[in-house]
Amino acid sequence: MAKKPTIISVANSKGGVGKSLVSIMLSVALAKDKKKKVLIIDCDNQGSVRDMYESEKENYEQDPAIEVEELTPRKVQTFLKRFGGDYDYVFIDVPRMTDAKKDNATIMLLYNCDCILIPVIGSEVDVLSTLDFLTIVQEAAVDKKEMGEDLKYFGFINRRNQRKSNEEFSNFMSKQKLKMFNNSLYDLRIFTEPSFHKSLLESAEGKRRFGEFYKEFLQKFKL
Repeated sequence: MAKKPTIISVANSKGGVGKSLVSIMLSVALAKDKKKKVLIIDCDNQGSVRDMYESEKENYEQDPAIEVEELTPRKVQTFLKRFGGDYDYVFIDVPRMTDAKKDNATIMLLYNCDCILIPVIGSEVDVLSTLDFLTIVQEAAVDKKEMGEDLKYFGFINRRNQRKSNEEFSNFMSKQKLKMFNNSLYDLRIFTEPSFHKSLLESAEGKRRFGEFYKEFLQKFKL
């Protein structure tokens, strides 16, 4: 029987929270640091991950550290059954949900996951959207547990700034039974230009700004 990859998603129902960029940074770090074979499945109809991937490949002679496959949500499960065993880790870039309660194909992507990391931006609109998404994730975790499978999920503050509201939102989300990372990603340029060839951990600034977050990611999800 083919091995099953660990399936991860950096996801939220709202767009613009940085899920695609964080997926790239984490997947490349895993590939380079752990020497693992990693794939991102880009399910977003904008195809931004796939576009960035193809654009960067043109400027490098060597192969990227990871692979990227663009698929519609309905094709993911079939793809994983056929090719998932070729990878150690698979990240699913989940598209935004325009109507979460009716977006069954996207919701089913979450049921494929072993780990979900939920980025939260410190604004009232984003937090309200995250609460709706959290309900979906919690229901998926209960359903998977009934089937004898685990779904681990945590939140983190993305694009953190120095405002007090960041701590207030983090504490609020914790009260909603969303366990939050101790580490955050700050609103810095280094986190807006990810590479498919180089890990952030390969530079001194990257280690300083990203290293502790990455370590907590490994520890929380037992990777």
